[in-house]
Amino acid sequence: MSRDPEAGFSMIEALVAMAVLAVGAVSLLSATEGHSARIGAITDRTVARWVAEERLTALRLGLPAQPGAVEMLGQRWSVTEERAPTGDPALDRATVVVGIDGADGGIVRLAGYLDVGDAR
Repeated sequence: MSRDPEAGFSMIEALVAMAVLAVGAVSLLSATEGHSARIGAITDRTVARWVAEERLTALRLGLPAQPGAVEMLGQRWSVTEERAPTGDPALDRATVVVGIDGADGGIVRLAGYLDVGDAR
Protein backbone atom coordinates (compact mmCIF):
# COMPACT_ATOMS: atom_id res chain seq x y z
CA MET A 1 0.00 0.00 0.00
CA SER A 2 1.52 3.19 -1.17
CA ARG A 3 0.86 6.49 0.46
CA ASP A 4 0.42 9.76 -1.35
CA PRO A 5 3.34 12.06 -0.33
CA GLU A 6 0.97 15.05 -0.38
CA ALA A 7 -1.53 13.46 2.05
CA GLY A 8 -0.20 15.00 5.32
CA PHE A 9 -0.36 13.51 8.81
CA SER A 10 -2.68 10.77 9.90
CA MET A 11 -4.79 11.21 13.02
CA ILE A 12 -2.47 8.99 15.09
CA GLU A 13 0.61 10.92 14.01
CA ALA A 14 -1.06 14.21 14.94
CA LEU A 15 -2.06 12.87 18.38
CA VAL A 16 1.47 11.61 19.06
CA ALA A 17 2.94 14.98 18.03
CA MET A 18 0.51 16.84 20.33
CA ALA A 19 1.35 14.51 23.24
CA VAL A 20 5.08 15.14 22.75
CA LEU A 21 4.48 18.91 22.66
CA ALA A 22 2.29 18.72 25.80
CA VAL A 23 4.98 16.84 27.74
CA GLY A 24 7.56 19.41 26.66
CA ALA A 25 5.29 22.31 27.66
CA VAL A 26 4.61 20.82 31.11
CA SER A 27 8.34 20.29 31.67
CA LEU A 28 9.10 23.86 30.66
CA LEU A 29 6.33 25.20 32.89
CA SER A 30 7.56 23.30 35.97
CA ALA A 31 11.15 24.44 35.35
CA THR A 32 9.99 28.05 35.08
CA GLU A 33 7.94 27.74 38.27
CA GLY A 34 10.92 26.32 40.16
CA HIS A 35 13.14 29.11 38.89
CA SER A 36 10.62 31.74 40.01
CA ALA A 37 10.47 30.20 43.50
CA ARG A 38 14.28 30.25 43.76
CA ILE A 39 14.40 33.89 42.67
CA GLY A 40 11.80 34.74 45.34
CA ALA A 41 13.84 32.97 48.02
CA ILE A 42 17.02 34.81 46.96
CA THR A 43 15.15 38.12 47.12
CA ASP A 44 13.88 37.32 50.63
CA ARG A 45 17.38 36.40 51.85
CA THR A 46 18.86 39.56 50.33
CA VAL A 47 16.29 41.88 51.93
CA ALA A 48 16.56 40.02 55.27
CA ARG A 49 20.33 40.54 55.16
CA TRP A 50 19.82 44.28 54.55
CA VAL A 51 17.48 44.45 57.57
CA ALA A 52 20.02 42.58 59.73
CA GLU A 53 22.89 44.82 58.61
CA GLU A 54 20.80 47.92 59.31
CA ARG A 55 20.00 46.71 62.85
CA LEU A 56 23.61 45.73 63.57
CA THR A 57 24.80 49.13 62.35
CA ALA A 58 22.22 50.85 64.60
CA LEU A 59 23.54 48.82 67.55
CA ARG A 60 27.13 49.77 66.71
CA LEU A 61 26.16 53.46 66.57
CA GLY A 62 24.36 53.20 69.91
CA LEU A 63 20.97 54.13 68.45
CA PRO A 64 17.91 53.04 70.42
CA ALA A 65 16.68 49.60 69.44
CA GLN A 66 13.31 49.32 67.74
CA PRO A 67 11.78 46.11 69.06
CA GLY A 68 9.54 43.91 66.96
CA ALA A 69 8.94 44.04 63.26
CA VAL A 70 10.50 46.28 60.63
CA GLU A 71 9.07 47.06 57.19
CA MET A 72 11.36 47.05 54.16
CA LEU A 73 10.40 46.86 50.48
CA GLY A 74 6.74 46.26 51.29
CA GLN A 75 7.42 43.24 53.53
CA ARG A 76 7.32 43.05 57.34
CA TRP A 77 10.35 41.42 58.95
CA SER A 78 10.66 40.17 62.52
CA VAL A 79 13.98 41.15 64.10
CA THR A 80 15.45 39.72 67.27
CA GLU A 81 18.80 40.59 68.73
CA GLU A 82 20.95 38.99 71.38
CA ARG A 83 23.93 40.50 73.17
CA ALA A 84 26.53 38.53 75.06
CA PRO A 85 29.82 39.51 76.69
CA THR A 86 33.09 38.32 75.21
CA GLY A 87 36.47 37.68 76.79
CA ASP A 88 37.35 41.32 76.10
CA PRO A 89 35.59 43.66 78.53
CA ALA A 90 35.41 46.36 75.84
CA LEU A 91 33.49 44.17 73.34
CA ASP A 92 30.06 42.57 73.26
CA ARG A 93 28.93 40.04 70.69
CA ALA A 94 25.63 40.94 69.01
CA THR A 95 23.58 38.47 67.00
CA VAL A 96 20.68 39.69 64.87
CA VAL A 97 18.14 37.19 63.51
CA VAL A 98 15.71 38.30 60.80
CA GLY A 99 12.77 36.39 59.37
CA ILE A 100 9.49 37.08 57.65
CA ASP A 101 7.05 38.44 60.22
CA GLY A 102 4.64 35.73 61.32
CA ALA A 103 6.74 32.83 60.00
CA ASP A 104 8.69 30.42 62.15
CA GLY A 105 12.45 30.74 62.24
CA GLY A 106 14.82 33.23 60.75
CA ILE A 107 16.12 33.59 57.25
CA VAL A 108 19.33 35.41 58.16
CA ARG A 109 21.51 35.30 61.26
CA LEU A 110 24.17 38.03 61.39
CA ALA A 111 26.75 38.35 64.16
CA GLY A 112 29.05 41.22 64.94
CA TYR A 113 30.89 42.92 67.78
CA LEU A 114 29.99 46.08 69.60
CA ASP A 115 32.46 48.47 71.21
CA VAL A 116 31.17 49.02 74.73
CA GLY A 117 34.40 50.67 75.91
CA ASP A 118 34.52 50.85 79.69
CA ALA A 119 30.75 50.73 80.07
CA ARG A 120 30.88 47.67 82.34
